[in-house]
Amino acid sequence: MEETLEETIGKIPDEAWPLIDLLTNLTVASVALWAAVTAFVLFRREASNLTPVHATKKNKKAQPDFLKVDKKKRKEALAKGRGFEKDLLKREKNESKAAEYARRAGQSAGQRIAGLISFVMSFFTLATMIYGAIFQVSRMGKMMQEYSTLERITAVIQAHPIAFVIASLVIIFHIYRFITGRKWQQEL
Repeated sequence: MEETLEETIGKIPDEAWPLIDLLTNLTVASVALWAAVTAFVLFRREASNLTPVHATKKNKKAQPDFLKVDKKKRKEALAKGRGFEKDLLKREKNESKAAEYARRAGQSAGQRIAGLISFVMSFFTLATMIYGAIFQVSRMGKMMQEYSTLERITAVIQAHPIAFVIASLVIIFHIYRFITGRKWQQEL
């Protein structure tokens, strides 16, 4: 029992035809979209002079261009680069000079004198610190010979109570942060 195409189509219920029409339209639209995208890719590849991956062939004689050095062009490029570098350094130097001049031009005589006094005082403070450190080391050396360890610590605390309190607070704070951070445990 062979059925003809007309008989088979006749057996399809009338309620199914809207769905069949929708699916047919979607199939035609999908094919049209696929064709348009394929054409676009091919034209774009042709315009960009690209070849598909599967179209390439091995060429064992091919050599990259960078293996042949054009020494004349290389020297010219290096000279040109050095010229650019010199110009850039010159421009940066001029810009820094102009910025320094503009900064100084904006200062009054009082500001310049205050800057000079600040520099002199900083230098004097540094010299005093160096001399004080040398003197303190010699004084501590004498103290090391005269006192025991506990007496030395007590003498330092009595001589510098504020510094001892600040140092103790800083140490206690860092111990607290260390314990609360649990840095001795490995993270999982």
